Amino acid sequence: MDHRQLKDSAILVGYNPEGLCVYTAQMPLGDYWDGEHVWDTDAGVQDLRLEKIHGYLFDSSGDLLQEFESIFDLATGSYKSGWAKHSDGTYREDAA
Repeated sequence: MDHRQLKDSAILVGYNPEGLCVYTAQMPLGDYWDGEHVWDTDAGVQDLRLEKIHGYLFDSSGDLLQEFESIFDLATGSYKSGWAKHSDGTYREDAA
């Protein structure tokens, strides 16, 4: 089977506390880096009950640049914790 190669793209999937998908998006990396996102505002997080975003960022060759997860506090709508794995092998974690 021939798999579609994602190039210059961000794939984002958001979940509520019950584990149900409440947000999905695919966009060019430039839009991801420079654009506004639903989790950029407390109200956006709270309206969707967006507890977790899992993302994959692909470069212009289709190689995975970064995989990340961000966790949000539903009471405040603010970023709580997260992690990121980069293509160079580095791993960063923000503890709650």
